[in-house]
Amino acid sequence: MKFRIFLYCAVALPGILDACQNPLDGVELKVKDPIPNGVVELRFYDPAGNPLPTANQVTIAGPDAKEIVTTLNTTRFKINTDGNLLVAPSPLITLSNQNPVRFTAVVAADNYLTVVQPVTLTTPNRTTRYIRRINLLKPPRTLAAARTTGRASTDGSVQKPLVQSTIQPTVDADRATVTIGTGTKLIDRDGQPVGGNLTMSVIHTNARTSEATSQVPGSGILSYVNTPNGETLGTLRVSSIAGSLTFEVYNDAYQLAKQLSQPAQLSMDLNPATINSQAGRVIQAGDSIPLYSYDAVTNRWQQEKAGIISLNSQTGRLEYRAAAPSVAAYVATWTESVCDVGPVFRVVSSKLNNVDVNYFCKLIDAVSGAQVGAFYANVNNGSVIRIYNQTKGRRLKLQVYDQTDAWGKGTNGGMVAESVAAATCNETQIPVSLSALPVPPVIKLEFYFSCPAGTKLDESSLPAEIRTQYSEAGKDQWHDLIIATRTQRSVFSYKLQLGKTYDFRASTDGGASWPLRQNAYVIDKPEWVLKIKAEMYCK
Repeated sequence: MKFRIFLYCAVALPGILDACQNPLDGVELKVKDPIPNGVVELRFYDPAGNPLPTANQVTIAGPDAKEIVTTLNTTRFKINTDGNLLVAPSPLITLSNQNPVRFTAVVAADNYLTVVQPVTLTTPNRTTRYIRRINLLKPPRTLAAARTTGRASTDGSVQKPLVQSTIQPTVDADRATVTIGTGTKLIDRDGQPVGGNLTMSVIHTNARTSEATSQVPGSGILSYVNTPNGETLGTLRVSSIAGSLTFEVYNDAYQLAKQLSQPAQLSMDLNPATINSQAGRVIQAGDSIPLYSYDAVTNRWQQEKAGIISLNSQTGRLEYRAAAPSVAAYVATWTESVCDVGPVFRVVSSKLNNVDVNYFCKLIDAVSGAQVGAFYANVNNGSVIRIYNQTKGRRLKLQVYDQTDAWGKGTNGGMVAESVAAATCNETQIPVSLSALPVPPVIKLEFYFSCPAGTKLDESSLPAEIRTQYSEAGKDQWHDLIIATRTQRSVFSYKLQLGKTYDFRASTDGGASWPLRQNAYVIDKPEWVLKIKAEMYCK
């Protein structure tokens, strides 16, 4: 269905309404309500900061691939200009635990590791995942990646050794190698053999910089670790990391291997300055380093058999060797036990209610006065702020500042509240009074649909939802703003500031595209109104 749409800037004086420049004036658009249930939004990013590739091959594989469509109920899958892919199950599908939908989203591009992302849907909730795309030629610091190919028989048996070492820019750089021996059977999560042509990718993260955990699963936190026999070790934090190695194996049907009939062999060059935190000295040959595996599909950490450091007689370098019982990510590291939750703070006496910005907080050691952490949190009255992954036996204070994640410092600017000291691991809610925090200015955002004389608006024909985003003018750095619906077209937000100039854009297809745009709009009064004149919405 096509209609001609016109956008106007809403201004105070009707006489200058037509003076607004409208880049979409006269543009024909197709409008179709997006699928609302079970939407999966994959937001891709390059961890090295490289521009994302624009030439991508998108494939949907897996058991229920035929049931997966775009949010506009087509099979023309593509990554949008923001680097995101939106898909959903067919509207004919009813999701439940008894009737899950399982598929694999595959995204390939030249010089990038192929993304093979399995997804299982059981509820109609929208799912957003952030997925890194690793450029083989320009990886982030501390990381190197490589891939190779092989073949397995129909029963999943590898026909000859599957071996791959990471490629480094210099001969003296750290290397890592994964070896899957001949005859090893590859089995997927359903117990089915993974046969045919194979691809194995290997990602190695070394410990040469202060950013050693930046590309490691969990970024230094191992959540709810289990032993192989199912005992719980709790949450652990990296105290001294030696390195991390992730490998993945899949066939031409993008069937991912999980189980191995015999362990793969891992090896990693080590930084000789790495501290053995158990012995209190630098590492040396003969040391063992604890090993942990991470399953990204189940979000499960497990302790594995520790690997051993040896001196490689050919390279003269210290090398870590370990066995990998399954296809996963592996982290060789010493750890310390930390609290799952605690302390916990509760906001009281706050004037803020339904404010959609977060405020800057600092976590302070009550004894030393040192800053333990910093983050943004919701501080509406009654909000609960839970602190995670802190060292046991400490006492911490929470400081709240009049500074937001949307527009920076408020009228007060500095610290507006500090809690009393609270013990880590304790989940008793500690009150934090925010009576001194001023309410920020609010902006009304409205979509206004107008009809020709003699007709009236037919709400049932309006888009089911209109998603909006904003950016500082000219920066093209988009942030979510509001979601309007057929019946709720006026919403309030605290994310914008009077006097500032923004670019706005809107989407009627759930964010797959952003056809409605308004550039360089000055918020000179506490409202932004997007007027849409479309006869097809009138009766």
